[in-house]
Amino acid sequence: MARVLFSLAFLDDVETVYSQRLRKHLESVLSMIETFPDSGSRVKSESLASKYGNETLFCTIAPFYLVYSYDREADTVYIHGLIPQRSVH
Repeated sequence: MARVLFSLAFLDDVETVYSQRLRKHLESVLSMIETFPDSGSRVKSESLASKYGNETLFCTIAPFYLVYSYDREADTVYIHGLIPQRSVH
């Protein structure tokens, strides 16, 4: 299992999620990423790629994208943020 590190921005983003259903879904996706770090899709949005890099991955947790990157050599996942889908273009 990969080590998972959370950015302060992500921790702030999570505080805005009040739905228990959404929090449970987030927990299951984080668990999946910990076990299968390459399971996300590559970011295609120019705004996300410019902010986080071209190798950034995401998973959909509607109405958000969970944005992260994976360092294979360190076997570490870096969780960058929980971005509202409407804000991505």
